[in-house]
Amino acid sequence: MSVGREGKGSNGCIRCICWCYCLLFLLIGIAACLAYYFYTTEKAQAPTYDIQSFQVKSLEVQPDFSLKTEFEVEVKTNNPNKNIGFKYGENSNISVLYHDSVISSGKLPAFKQDPANTTVLKISLSGTSEDEAGSLQDDMKNNKSNGEISLAVHVRVPIKVFVGNFDLKEVLASVSCDLVVDNLEEGKTAKVLQNECEPDVEF
Repeated sequence: MSVGREGKGSNGCIRCICWCYCLLFLLIGIAACLAYYFYTTEKAQAPTYDIQSFQVKSLEVQPDFSLKTEFEVEVKTNNPNKNIGFKYGENSNISVLYHDSVISSGKLPAFKQDPANTTVLKISLSGTSEDEAGSLQDDMKNNKSNGEISLAVHVRVPIKVFVGNFDLKEVLASVSCDLVVDNLEEGKTAKVLQNECEPDVEF
């Protein structure tokens, strides 16, 4: 008789665990459906980007007349969505171009941006360009009177869209910025005179 009681008790415990798992999966399914509902009804807006500062840590003409650069760029990104967040992946690239040639490059840090959030990133860039040393020096001399040097900043980064605890899809974001600074003097922070960034993200 005692063995029969243990068997019934064991079966009841197993049924209880099964019901708990079923309830858990049901709740997860409902939460996932709600996350997808928020994503489809809210119509995700692309984050905006703004270059806050541009510091010239090193700008040297090498003996072979190549140009060696080290910059630190401060970028502010704003997520305007109320329910949708973004996870920025590691496989990113940010490049600074002068006369359509890359003179410095680096990576954005991987980070999570919650809904309705503004994040400021400091990004270190470095590089060596073979052809731009002379033309950049000439440009700096020619523009010394009006103090304007035009650059371009290009960003490519994978972004994972999430709502709550659910990752919904991954997209590749591209950002192109037209940047005008007053100088590129080594050891100084250039004043950003013009900064127009256009994100290209398809959700």
